[in-house]
Amino acid sequence: MKVMLYGDWPLALTYLEPLYQYITTNEPSWEVWFAGEVGAHATSPKGAPDVVITCDELSVAPDAPLKICIFHGMASKGQAFSTARRVYFVDRRQDYAVPSPYYRDLLLDLGVDESRIFVTGLTKHDQLERRVLYAPTHNTELSAIPVVTNRIYEVSGVKVHLHMYTRTGNKEHHKLFRSYYSEHEDREDISDLLEWCDTIIGDLGSIVVEGLALGKRGIQVLNPRYRKFYQRKGISESELERLPEVCIPRDYGLVVHSADELLAAVNIAPVGRACERIVSWIKEKS
Repeated sequence: MKVMLYGDWPLALTYLEPLYQYITTNEPSWEVWFAGEVGAHATSPKGAPDVVITCDELSVAPDAPLKICIFHGMASKGQAFSTARRVYFVDRRQDYAVPSPYYRDLLLDLGVDESRIFVTGLTKHDQLERRVLYAPTHNTELSAIPVVTNRIYEVSGVKVHLHMYTRTGNKEHHKLFRSYYSEHEDREDISDLLEWCDTIIGDLGSIVVEGLALGKRGIQVLNPRYRKFYQRKGISESELERLPEVCIPRDYGLVVHSADELLAAVNIAPVGRACERIVSWIKEKS
């Protein structure tokens, strides 16, 4: 297999270099080289390529039996993924490795054939990882647990910390709540996890507010019964809206109402294995 990695500008190396490293490590029989505006990375052609990989849907790279655009980021400034370039996406003979299902749907709406689109994530994210901490509280009317249950494990690499009462309580709902989480942190002090994570998922407990104070991405799962908890305490609607666990996540974080909404928010795009998915696509198409 002969693979040309073509850069239309030096920025493309950010996306092409991880692919070069993956191919040379995992497919040593393949011939792979750089071409285009890649400075000192440009190497001598090794014959006519079987595959050309670019980072721009309008690349001037030469044709090949298989041509793949892996894009150069997740925002297009009104160009890629928009009607401004629809004709190029539809008429060009190339496949598209898109960052997530969201981008696949945009290309489908433009009229690109589904057989030419595959979801990979970004190659420059392959050495990175998402760090998510899920720390729900224990109250039946405030906790994210009745909403999320065990679906939190659909988030790759997530760490789960349960409230003390969820871990040790003898009430029936505590037993039910902890039954969803076979893997969780069994301790109180989670300062190291607060430092470790980049995203914190919680509910109407303190953890989302703490995360936002630390500059983390905070996602609050809103239990549909939460108002009843505060009503029993005689708290008015106006006061409820000013409580820190209500107004701070609403104003500075993200509030979701279902497991599907939560997973969509966290799993915006796959992180890692983009190069592997691209190589698998090449093998499938060759």
